[in-house]
Amino acid sequence: MIDFRKMVFGAALTLCAMNSYATVYETELSAAHGYVETLDGKPGASGISIPGEWRDSNGIPMNQNSLTAWTDANACAVYYFHHPIGTVTSAIKMNVKQGTTAKFRLTVVNPNSPSTQIFSKEFQVNGTGSDAETTIGDINFKRPAYYRYRLECLSGNQNITRIRSFKFKSTTEEAPYLANYLSSPSVHLTTWGSTDPNAPKGDAYDWCFMEIMLPQESDIIGTYAMALGVLNGYMGIQMNGYTADGSPRHDVLFSMWDDGSTDEDPNLPEYMRAGAVDWDPLTTTNRFGNEGTGVQTYRKGPYWTPGKYVQFITNCRPETTSYTTEVNGKPTVHTQHNMLVSAWFNALDGKGWQYMATVRKRNSTTYFDAWYSFLENYNASTGQANRIAYYRNGYMRARSNGKWYYRNSVGFGHTDGGDNTGARTDYGQGTTDNPADRTFFMQTGGYTSTNKTKTTVALATDYTPVDTINITPLNDRVLTAIANEKARIEKEQLFVDNLMDKTGWEAIEYSSEETAGEGTNGRAQQTVDSDDDTYWHPQWYGSTAQLPHYIVVDMKDVKNVGGFEIKMGDNANRHIKAYDIYGSTDNANWTLLCSDDNAPSKSSFRVILDKAADIRYFKIVVRQTTATDGPFLRIYEMNVASGAVATAVNHITANNGTSPDNNTIYNISGQKIGEDAKGIVISNGRKYIRK
Repeated sequence: MIDFRKMVFGAALTLCAMNSYATVYETELSAAHGYVETLDGKPGASGISIPGEWRDSNGIPMNQNSLTAWTDANACAVYYFHHPIGTVTSAIKMNVKQGTTAKFRLTVVNPNSPSTQIFSKEFQVNGTGSDAETTIGDINFKRPAYYRYRLECLSGNQNITRIRSFKFKSTTEEAPYLANYLSSPSVHLTTWGSTDPNAPKGDAYDWCFMEIMLPQESDIIGTYAMALGVLNGYMGIQMNGYTADGSPRHDVLFSMWDDGSTDEDPNLPEYMRAGAVDWDPLTTTNRFGNEGTGVQTYRKGPYWTPGKYVQFITNCRPETTSYTTEVNGKPTVHTQHNMLVSAWFNALDGKGWQYMATVRKRNSTTYFDAWYSFLENYNASTGQANRIAYYRNGYMRARSNGKWYYRNSVGFGHTDGGDNTGARTDYGQGTTDNPADRTFFMQTGGYTSTNKTKTTVALATDYTPVDTINITPLNDRVLTAIANEKARIEKEQLFVDNLMDKTGWEAIEYSSEETAGEGTNGRAQQTVDSDDDTYWHPQWYGSTAQLPHYIVVDMKDVKNVGGFEIKMGDNANRHIKAYDIYGSTDNANWTLLCSDDNAPSKSSFRVILDKAADIRYFKIVVRQTTATDGPFLRIYEMNVASGAVATAVNHITANNGTSPDNNTIYNISGQKIGEDAKGIVISNGRKYIRK
């Protein structure tokens, strides 16, 4: 019955200016295709279930959902219906429990003039225990547009079983309709260019700079304002919700796509995958998928302030590496050219430039030539909110002369739009009203009219934002990143070379295990069975084992241990958050070997002991997990490395590789090895830095 359109003949109508026997068109629109808000208008609220309506490519609903579970009287349901010019009789179809009542207020406004009410009425529904239709009243629409319907339950919300649909009757043949989707359009400022005739053309730049700002009213969950989209990577700020203590998740994000997709090819070779070369200790790194795949680095927490500009700067430099494949049965070495892209942000909070990470773009020799920016809403439950972001002070630095050039010209792009039924055109882009600001804006959401302005601002005469940046420490941090990666690779290889054989090892004690609900998995012994496809899971079937979870492993002999590796699989909702590892020679007296309250947010991680330990037994105690649905956990495998790892790894250090001139090649230990070269060369397993 959703979006059902029919003609009714001979109906006696109350609509103004209608003949007694005019043709009446009736449309029914789903009450499940809307939003939940607080009474004071905050989007993304809870207290009502409005699941949405999935639609096919023609906009036809594929299910018949309803509004249900109106548990919070302080929540309201909000809808946007597109109406043509004309007057409609509105009604609502719902099921209220027999013998009870529910009282409502319906308010209708034009999103372009939200302070002016087009219609407002209170009405009561008497429950029959089945779906019943209640007429609300006549509404006059003076222009074709999306209109905002706000439905409040004044009393009796607990009596509502479901609200099925809204029904509209009109003599206008053109039907009202819902938007095709609840999220708002993504908006793009593309190909940031310059009208400066002296600005070099093409990929002539190695540094980019940009400032972005989200005002307080756009501090909405699901907002991503991307600043610099360069070389298949992108960086910007997100409003990602709130932490457990109520602090805003004002995150900073920097990502790079693969040269390929692990979604399409899970065995995509490493030499086609983007990767993190190095990152700040406060930066988290992981892989992402479902929109292409690649490497993601981010700062999670209160790292920027709404209403204050955030500065971004990024650098690129070439790298030459080699990899080996088998060709006609013989190992063949291939040369690969990559670009290393680094990112920093400055939230203008007195902390200065904060290093995010350096990532590797595979199979590329191209420097910066332009960038793009976007504003998006990735949370469908807040797609009715009007978001705006501001962009200013875009500059690029030329490789040839080290001079900055102002970027004052953009292109426009967006998703959705057009004249098709169900299209959303609530987006805007261009320059702000004050030309002296030299500021661009992007806007999305709110079901307002499209707002496009100019694509160019005047060229800047003041280069203070970039001329005051000291590039030297930023350059040095990239060289440190390269050296750190070399040291990390050496450490990882040492760990692999010193892994112990687990044959005969036994999980002799454990807090619990799942022997029914995980099929052939779930057993504690599977953490040391040398099979990465099997795992231990604490008990949940029948009764749920509570934290802490633990396992004791007997290695059968006293061994000199230097480190541990814990593998937990790809489900980030089943990882370790806080843990302790103990060692013992007699399974009675235990020594704490390592402890962490904030374990790496990865599918697997390694920990190197400060000092090697002689133990026969080890015990891992998991005090907290990442699971949001219970005290759940999976450990696929626990590996142990010999004491040689602790001794060797703790002595491997990185040198920043800084060169005293621009043409000399230095290796990691500072030894000069050549002249007149640029970039980075990896040969025969050795990496050399070229400034």
